[in-house]
Amino acid sequence: MLHLGERDRVAIGEGLDDVRLGIPSQQVELVRSPADELLAELDVPLKEVQPGLFVADGPHACAKLVASACEAGVRVISLTSVDDVVLREGNRVAGVVVNWSAVDALPRQITYVDPVALRAETVIDATGHDAAVARRLADRGLLELPGFSAMWVERSEDEVVQRTGEVHRGLVVTGMAVATVHGLPRMGPTFGAMLLSGRRAAQVVAEKRAVTAVSS
Repeated sequence: MLHLGERDRVAIGEGLDDVRLGIPSQQVELVRSPADELLAELDVPLKEVQPGLFVADGPHACAKLVASACEAGVRVISLTSVDDVVLREGNRVAGVVVNWSAVDALPRQITYVDPVALRAETVIDATGHDAAVARRLADRGLLELPGFSAMWVERSEDEVVQRTGEVHRGLVVTGMAVATVHGLPRMGPTFGAMLLSGRRAAQVVAEKRAVTAVSS
């Protein structure tokens, strides 16, 4: 079992990285204010096309976000899928069980690849509408997972940020996973809420650590 150090992270996500598909419509990212401030902090070029609505080059924005995360200490583990969660006392989430993604596409007879458990104080589910980590808890009857509802962009943009937080002890959800866990409208064509939700998730974890530090 691997134990992640204080500054190490496991990042599993989707959304902005869809630009890698090369689909023309996915090369431009729409961001609503005030999320543009986050991209501006990273020196991502922005163009205001309507009051409060900004356009950014998708690959450029994605590259800047990934680079800044890595510089902050994030470890990115590629080609990895979540098989299960690590549980401790009181069903507290204490990590994830991961495996090589290609295992699911290969015949069972030749995939003798044991999964690896990664320990963490807090797990952040940023796996999009799949809500892969939360779904493992739902499979065990530990969490209700209603799934996202039909698209309603304006409502979803606000509620995804507002509902970002800890949904089970040790598990914080962010981004589109919030919609799946809370039954909110699915996300629309703008990415502002995902950026703001990510920042809110980081704040939640920081607050949890502060409380733990005071009580210990």
